[in-house]
Amino acid sequence: MFKSYRYHPNYSHDVAGGFLSMTYSHQIDMDKPLCQYEAVGGICNDPDCDGQHFRDMGLTGDKILVQLGTANPGKTPEEKQRWNDGLRLVLKELRLRNIKDPNVVAEEIAKYRRQFLHDDTRVVNF
Repeated sequence: MFKSYRYHPNYSHDVAGGFLSMTYSHQIDMDKPLCQYEAVGGICNDPDCDGQHFRDMGLTGDKILVQLGTANPGKTPEEKQRWNDGLRLVLKELRLRNIKDPNVVAEEIAKYRRQFLHDDTRVVNF
């Protein structure tokens, strides 16, 4: 649910790090403990450590874009198809303009979603 805030119109202004912020864009496994060394501020050098490490929690720009683009807000098959078609057009336009910065692409996806829903404040799919 917290990741949904990435669709809010103020997100880029409110969140340091933008779409790459680990607060909203991460792959933290809630069922796996944090490495005991990193939990106290150290760096783990143990190759056999089975804890979760900060270096593995972040998402690449590509993974963030996949998350944003695949959260289809359409309710009917027709709406879902309209979302996919429109998203393809947005991404095609960005490619034509040679825009590759994940934060810029993510902002455009979020903007398209707000336009698609006709509601700037709706961030959670329901």
